Amino acid sequence: MHPDRFRDERGIALILTVLLALMVAGMAVGIILMMGNANLIAKFQANEAMMEMAADAGLEKGRDTLNGTPGIVPLGAGFVTLESNVQVRDANGAVIPGFTRSLYAGENGDTTGQFGNFASVISVIRNNRGAVVVRRVQLKQDPFSRFARFFNTWSCCAWGNTEVVNGPVHSNQGMALQSGSPGATFNGPVTTVSAITNQATGNWNSGVTTGVAAIPFPTTQTLNNLQTFAIAGQTNIAGSGTTPAVDTRIEFIAIDLNADGLLTGANEGFFRVFRAKTGGTAAVQQDRRNYVTGRQWASVGGVAGVTTTNDPGIASPNCGGQINRTGLGPRWFRADTLITIFGTGSAGRDSSRKALTSAQRRCYLGGDRRLYFSSQFTTGDTYGDWSSWAGWAGAPYAPLVAALQAQGLVNAANANAVALTFWPLSRALNPNFKGVIYVTGGVGISGQLRGRVTVVATNDVMLADDITYVTPPGTTCADILGILTTNDAVIEDNTINTPFNVNGNWTVAFDDSPNETFESFMLTLGNFQGENIGGDPAAIAPENCGGKSRGCKSIHGGTIQQGVSGTFTGNSGWAEQDTYDDCGVRSPPPYYPTTGRYSKNRYYEIDPVGFNVANWFAANQ
Repeated sequence: MHPDRFRDERGIALILTVLLALMVAGMAVGIILMMGNANLIAKFQANEAMMEMAADAGLEKGRDTLNGTPGIVPLGAGFVTLESNVQVRDANGAVIPGFTRSLYAGENGDTTGQFGNFASVISVIRNNRGAVVVRRVQLKQDPFSRFARFFNTWSCCAWGNTEVVNGPVHSNQGMALQSGSPGATFNGPVTTVSAITNQATGNWNSGVTTGVAAIPFPTTQTLNNLQTFAIAGQTNIAGSGTTPAVDTRIEFIAIDLNADGLLTGANEGFFRVFRAKTGGTAAVQQDRRNYVTGRQWASVGGVAGVTTTNDPGIASPNCGGQINRTGLGPRWFRADTLITIFGTGSAGRDSSRKALTSAQRRCYLGGDRRLYFSSQFTTGDTYGDWSSWAGWAGAPYAPLVAALQAQGLVNAANANAVALTFWPLSRALNPNFKGVIYVTGGVGISGQLRGRVTVVATNDVMLADDITYVTPPGTTCADILGILTTNDAVIEDNTINTPFNVNGNWTVAFDDSPNETFESFMLTLGNFQGENIGGDPAAIAPENCGGKSRGCKSIHGGTIQQGVSGTFTGNSGWAEQDTYDDCGVRSPPPYYPTTGRYSKNRYYEIDPVGFNVANWFAANQ
């Protein structure tokens, strides 16, 4: 045995103890370092969060500055410095050490206003360690089309206690409600500058706020400025200096160019312009103006025993119906044609009355193809002409000519001439189209719209018949109409909209529906109203809608007007059944006037590395 060998191995325990101590010490140092690093990370994250919140607060301050200082944003190019390296304060007003903020604002994106007015506020936060945070908010000016109803003044009238209003409502003064139950119902937010009479009787389903700041109303100059865009797009029109019997009307129309059975093609929207012929006596000129928008005829054509009181349509070129004529069978005739055929005696009188009381009785606007035996489009008639679009330069769009012929809407002999009277509403066929039709004077409007258009008139806009979209309101916003007038927008008292006497009997149903539908956003520097709404007899079916003699009036969009006016009185006129179209906010009509107030649209983080504010605005305008 060798006992010394065992004594030499006793030192291993000491070595293991030292190693274990070193391991524990290393672990302790590691834990200390990890805790320190976590503290540093936490401090960094807290600092970053503070910088981000300071940047976001700056964006809100910038938006508030823009809303409180009209015109501060440079138009088009350039930007304005709202703050430059200023101290940053917390919610209590205390200075946050080491932070500075700079704020900038300018227009961005499309700066023409055709698709809305946009601006961006950029907030840049720096700390004393060189860290930088950059945030941007894109703002959009609120268009007046965001309102279902807007009143610049409130001088009379009151909301009925059974009325229902959808969408936002604003009054630059106060409002009034009728007393009693169930009370007017407002399904959108309501704001007024002054108090609301009988406010307690209202049903405010989305809230009501009084005492808000007034919203500046558009001016005549605001509307007149849009003529420049119409000139560029060759859609500048000389309208009528006389109202309400205008000598010019616009009819929107869609044509199936690609034969897919739909009217939704991007280039399938058009409009036509019908003008009364000039010359002749004052009486002849008046007859022509009456014909343009289907107003009651000024004379009875010398028919024996007939007056304009008991038979105002007896010799009208706008109205007619079906009679059975020997050798021809049942056929639709215009009233003036029957007087021409049968004469002004009893035969002509009775045939006209029979047509005007037949189940097929109808009235149409001047120049409508259904007024002719061929039921085809024409270039004009005895009373007026369809204007050619200068942009075709005498050579109409070949697919349009082919489509009109294929659908039996024209014959080969006049196909080219008729096609020239279709004014395109798309950039595909009119590259310079800006979305604006400008009319110097008054104009009648009707038809089916395919496209995005704003019509501006320097006199009354006469709503001669229905205005509808190809795509329904509130869906894709592919179709939208803005109507701007320096005067009034008026539902016309004509043979299409209003019942009239036949042989002394109040006769209805001269339109395809007892209702009038206007899918549009109307802004009037005057008022929106019905023409001659008093004096109708007691309400009668089928025009009776809500107890009103002329039927229902339905606006799918909004009305923005100078004062308060109406479409009915007692049992006369049109009952109101309006619906709000939120496309007015999402995608307003081209160049539609704005309130000047900015709302948040989108929020962005910007990489601070190499960021230069001047370069950013230059690249994004």
